[in-house]
Amino acid sequence: MPLLRPGAALFSAVVVHHRMHLGSSNASSFAAIFGGTTRSKYRVNIVGAGAGKAAASLFGAGASARQTLEQHTLFGAYCRVMSAHMADKLAKQLIAGDGTKFRKAFRGHRRRKIPKLATENLRSCQKCIEEDVETQGFTSWRVLHMLPSIGHCPQHGAPLHQEGPDRMSSDGSSSFYLPGERPSREIEPKWTSLPMSDGYASYLKLWIEAFEGNLTGIAPESWMLVMDAVVRHFGSIAEANIQINSVIERAWSVPIADIAFCLGIADGSQFVQAELEQRIHASYVASRLVIVGALDEMKLSPPRLEHSPWHSPIQLSAIKPFGSWLTPQTQTELRNWVMDANFPPALFQKLSDDMSAKAIDRDIAIDRIIIRRFIATLPDDLLYRLSMEQSWSSSSWLVKELRRREIAWSQGQL
Repeated sequence: MPLLRPGAALFSAVVVHHRMHLGSSNASSFAAIFGGTTRSKYRVNIVGAGAGKAAASLFGAGASARQTLEQHTLFGAYCRVMSAHMADKLAKQLIAGDGTKFRKAFRGHRRRKIPKLATENLRSCQKCIEEDVETQGFTSWRVLHMLPSIGHCPQHGAPLHQEGPDRMSSDGSSSFYLPGERPSREIEPKWTSLPMSDGYASYLKLWIEAFEGNLTGIAPESWMLVMDAVVRHFGSIAEANIQINSVIERAWSVPIADIAFCLGIADGSQFVQAELEQRIHASYVASRLVIVGALDEMKLSPPRLEHSPWHSPIQLSAIKPFGSWLTPQTQTELRNWVMDANFPPALFQKLSDDMSAKAIDRDIAIDRIIIRRFIATLPDDLLYRLSMEQSWSSSSWLVKELRRREIAWSQGQL
């Protein structure tokens, strides 16, 4: 099998295997690369299901299963905005061939529908096709081309073409193509309305930085500190929102609502304020990268492993206890539980207040049912310390959870 370069999607190897072994079925080609994955289909394998078998099949000792995940699947993009705990947990499941939990890591946190994590169709860039043919003799699918929140190639800025109407699956032989081989190659209409501005070009490049792991400032802990620093710099969330929106619209040459529509950002024109209020969870990578581009322009660049000469890193401060009766130790432990579960920091602050799950849902649009399920996972000793360090009303989430546990214990359910 030809060696896949970093950034090439693993499905490319399935197509090559299928052609090298004439007469083999589509299912057997999938199994040869991904093993017995659950539902061997595009949107499962593109996020990394079966990476363990793929690493052994394609790279041997040359790359670990985790390296294969990060370099050849969309896990490499989304893990950069997850907590280390969540990323490690999902990586183990994907390596083992289970892709069913990936979307569940984001599902249900918000009342709005979460964004698609992969495109419906395979997509390709004409310039990437020409480069592949010249350098390796065959074309390969690129991981970043399957991101729903871009319409152009991050490397070349060229439009991405949908490779025919069929979805990639293990069932249809028509799906076993490499880029540029299908007669129908269309551009999705909505992307024609978004000009290739400086802002959009920077945004595309930031996806490469994120995928390669250089943009460390978008990780949950770092991003929380970045948003705190930005608010301090401008004096308030309201002023920071005004200034960042102004820079974005000037750089992108279109209204902020149009940007949100094209990129599929659920908060629409309010996404900057939502990020500043830290109530956006990790699957909304697009909004985060748009803001990073604006901060770079404003000389307030988030942390990176390696900064370009024109970046001016923003000065971050250590996390400090906020106005609460809870001790710093209890605040830290509660925050870690919230962020390890892939929830936004705003939930931690709301759980530190005397509020009900219904009121938290109303304030930050996190489903109350999901909140209650998460609360049920918190350890008894943490709940006890919370109850002792400040007063709570009978309608608060904490009192109701303690009462639920007492009843369950009395009935022998705990």
